[in-house]
Amino acid sequence: MRERVVSPSLNEIDRLRQPLTHGERLVLDYFLANLPESWEIYIQPHLNGLRPDFVLLHPVSGIAVFEVKDWDLDAMEYFVEMKAKTGPKLMARRDVKSFLIERQNPVTKIDLYKEEIYALYCPRLPSGQGFGAITAGIIFPFASDEAVSKLLAPLQHHYGHHEYPSLYPIVGRETLNDMGKWTLKKRILPSINRVDDRMSPETAADLRHWLVEPDFSAEQRRPLMADLSQAQRKLVTTRTTTGFRRIKGAAGSGKTFVLAGRAAVLAAEGKDVLVITFNITLINYIMDMAVRFAQSGQVRRQIVALNFHAWCKRVSESSGHYGDYDELWKEDNVGGVLKSKLAAATKQWLLDLSEDEKWDAILVDEGQDFELDWWITLRQALRPDGEAMLCADRAQNIYEVPSWTEDEMKGAGFRGEWGTLEHSFRLSPALCKLANQFIDQFFPGIDAQRPEPREGEFEFKTILKWWHVPAESAAQYCIQALMETVEESDPPISYADLTCIVENETIGLEVVRLLLNNGVSAIHTFGKGDSPVEKYYDGQRKKQAFFKGDARVKVTTLHSFKGWESKTLVVHIGHGKSEAALALAYAGITRLKRDDLGCYLTVVCSAPELVEYGKTWPEFREIKPVLANAHADN
Repeated sequence: MRERVVSPSLNEIDRLRQPLTHGERLVLDYFLANLPESWEIYIQPHLNGLRPDFVLLHPVSGIAVFEVKDWDLDAMEYFVEMKAKTGPKLMARRDVKSFLIERQNPVTKIDLYKEEIYALYCPRLPSGQGFGAITAGIIFPFASDEAVSKLLAPLQHHYGHHEYPSLYPIVGRETLNDMGKWTLKKRILPSINRVDDRMSPETAADLRHWLVEPDFSAEQRRPLMADLSQAQRKLVTTRTTTGFRRIKGAAGSGKTFVLAGRAAVLAAEGKDVLVITFNITLINYIMDMAVRFAQSGQVRRQIVALNFHAWCKRVSESSGHYGDYDELWKEDNVGGVLKSKLAAATKQWLLDLSEDEKWDAILVDEGQDFELDWWITLRQALRPDGEAMLCADRAQNIYEVPSWTEDEMKGAGFRGEWGTLEHSFRLSPALCKLANQFIDQFFPGIDAQRPEPREGEFEFKTILKWWHVPAESAAQYCIQALMETVEESDPPISYADLTCIVENETIGLEVVRLLLNNGVSAIHTFGKGDSPVEKYYDGQRKKQAFFKGDARVKVTTLHSFKGWESKTLVVHIGHGKSEAALALAYAGITRLKRDDLGCYLTVVCSAPELVEYGKTWPEFREIKPVLANAHADN
């Protein structure tokens, strides 16, 4: 008999980001002791943004979802208040004061879980009858069976659950304490041993992709210091004589990794650390890595992470020049403000700050995107004897910023050799080779590090596909690539690990719409609004909220994803004429993250300039446009 599937694994349970409650632990122990080994147990699964406490899965016996409540019904009065228009509402009363707790209502939660599992995540379940293959139960480990049943009865009647008690079990402490398979079958999971012709291994596989733990959740429990190479460790743990350090490295070599590690080390020493990026979506990513390096959330108090323009705004406020900041944006030339005028103004505003308002360390990521004047302005915010770090990769210069000369570098405080990260830890040997081919073909004269695998690196499972598609159908093929990846993945991947990065917001919004049509939720960075200003600020808010740990499919632009990584990636490339477009394409195809169990990259490309390069990939498909009159003569 095969070993039971438990996700996350039992040896990871004590390190969950959301620890199990005492009641949830009792329920887990009950399931482990009484469920047959063939039943799979998923703990706090990322169910398309929902987070049930437990989902149980068997390929021929059925599905069960359970909500666990640790409530002590004697410690506070719980009751259901009947509302004429909106139906019953779950309430509580303490010290004569009543308040609504409908958001914690376990009956509405399991009703939603069951409905979505049936309607969205298990499309092969037969219409109507398939609903009966799903058990949805509620467990109160610390309240009596009678008290729980009495409390929830009005809610069960409202939702019709009372008509099918075996599909909607209500469990209290007596039932849970009566350990044994007989009780489990009679009171909790009647489907435990049955063969249900509504279920199939294919249906189980459909649901499993929504239940398996996302890569990010497992990452969160792994401390990062142990993952550093010797070269990376030196950069993270040491300081140069001058305090200034510049680092260059190819895609996947760990530049952002090193920067986050150095930020964590300095923060742990009590230093005030400023991390500056160009890409606003990198902020959450870097801060999360810094916490994992330090293995403590305390470092957040010492680190401030902002994109450059947001930092300028903050300086204007703290120096008393907020009105001057607003005046800048009244100019017609917004591009000029972003490129140079805001930096020049901020340099003057910094003169009004005290030393206490400055920084012990300033660390800059994606330095190839920074104008020299920006760095000179940032340097003015550094305390005497402060530390500075600049990380860059010229091959990813997507904004065509002029390279700083060596004399300019010296004037900016950087002397001596660059710190170099020579090996790519993120990319597979096969993708390293393809990335080098891209540089040789499209950037033959550029001074950039080539991604090289570590010496002796073995090839690991990397599925690389290049699809050349008609531009007008790019969004549909992005969806097809995402779904094909899910279907072909083995072991199964989580939907939460799926990432689609696109060239522009128009394609991105269409991808989001098509995902929703397929019942798949997405988190994205595309702004909405009636005016360009409203759209811009809404987009900025969404970029700041873009979080790798979100349970939904990720959709964003190539610009916003630069510096990030994903093991399951679809990259849309629309153009390849300019140097900036080619740099953007290179940045996109090098966002893949290694995973020894398998990583997946499909490029959906409409740029004719890249067709011949695409043909060098392990799998190449060319999809011809369908002509409007193709069937006219048939």
